[in-house]
Amino acid sequence: MEQLIAFSLIGAVLSADITMFGQFMISRPIFCGPLFGYILGDIHTGLWLGMIVEMMWINEIPMGVSVPVDLTVMTSTAVIWSCHFFRGSQEAAVFSLAAAIPFAYLYKEVDLAGRMFNTKIMHWVEKGLESGKERRISLGIFLGLFFFMLRTSLMYFLIILAGGLLYRQLFSYIPIQLFVALKKAWYYLPVFGFGAVLYNFRSLKIPFIKTTVEKLTS
Repeated sequence: MEQLIAFSLIGAVLSADITMFGQFMISRPIFCGPLFGYILGDIHTGLWLGMIVEMMWINEIPMGVSVPVDLTVMTSTAVIWSCHFFRGSQEAAVFSLAAAIPFAYLYKEVDLAGRMFNTKIMHWVEKGLESGKERRISLGIFLGLFFFMLRTSLMYFLIILAGGLLYRQLFSYIPIQLFVALKKAWYYLPVFGFGAVLYNFRSLKIPFIKTTVEKLTS
């Protein structure tokens, strides 16, 4: 239980880097995947899954009012489930990534609700400023960060715990034919991810990349 709480807090800190504080890029899959893999003693799986998510969803960036699927939740939970329940299993790692995708979209909806709540805090701060209560500025920032950390850590806790139990049960019922497919996917997904990178950057003016993309897409 202590490890689960620690993972929830670490996940909340990493997710805060997306929009709340810092933006040091520690929320990116290529960082948080190996981090949790290292903590759980399987940095190779963490790096591999982080690399796959990073390449396949590299264009998912929170810009303006855009709220993309949370890649930090997707990568972190996939690595934690895989390394905790079936360490070293490539099939389990690929299956954990597939199982984590719905939870990442679920967290996106929770994040949207949280942003609506932050809007109420902002209006509360604005009303305070109209009456000369400038102290509400710092208090509003603190409240926004506090509620973000609270809801994010709770979501991580529930996803890692409940989602992990569901993942373990489903994985135990996988037929042998699907095991073979998951084994192949371990090697094929990085290839598809590299293709996604080339496709997303097809409009770049760098001659080598432009020529390569044109050859692959023609």
